[in-house]
Amino acid sequence: MGNPAELEKALGVSFEDKGLLRLALTHSSYVHEHPGRVEASNERLEFLGDALVGLLTARHLYETFPDAEEGRLTIMRSELVKGQSLAEVAASFDLGAYLLLGRGEEAGGGRTRPSNLAAAFEALAGALWIDQGYETAGEFVLRCLGARIQELAGGAGHENAKSLLQELAQSSGDGPPTYRIVDESGVEHARRFTAEVVVAGRVAGRGCGLRKAQAEQEAARSALRSMGRDA
Repeated sequence: MGNPAELEKALGVSFEDKGLLRLALTHSSYVHEHPGRVEASNERLEFLGDALVGLLTARHLYETFPDAEEGRLTIMRSELVKGQSLAEVAASFDLGAYLLLGRGEEAGGGRTRPSNLAAAFEALAGALWIDQGYETAGEFVLRCLGARIQELAGGAGHENAKSLLQELAQSSGDGPPTYRIVDESGVEHARRFTAEVVVAGRVAGRGCGLRKAQAEQEAARSALRSMGRDA
């Protein structure tokens, strides 16, 4: 485990209760391997931090995008708070190096496991909330998510093109888009799929991918581009 003081410097925060910081970094596997020595893992702090991150992002998006409808705000919030996004934020300050892990979890790649990183980030947010209050915790969370929020503001970072296309199509009265796989190629272990998306009875976009879901996302992006929208 790295030096917690170095982590505080990387995070731009200083905990008054260092025990809360240690708790936020304690994985359940470490507790199981040290019965009696460690009382709890970071799971309760993760629960608290999850609620805090969701609330903060919802309010910030509401205030930042005054013209966005509820459906669009929901999609943007989902992009910000999903596990992969939070794991990437945590990895940006090497949070995995500071986790307290059991030997088995560490041997299995626990320091880079996205679920562990996302959980630890949420636990840190919850711990800071307890330690220094809502405003300090809120400033920390929004600072960490700031770059991703800016991407959303610029139209980038919207990874779920299918959701955005469905929102736009239904708001225009066209009904939900439908997808179909129109071609498969390649050998068995490396198939390549081509998908089309149909909106209002016409082919609106076409895309390719190594998975059917990926091909459908690319088709949705193609349709959005034809509509003059980024995804």
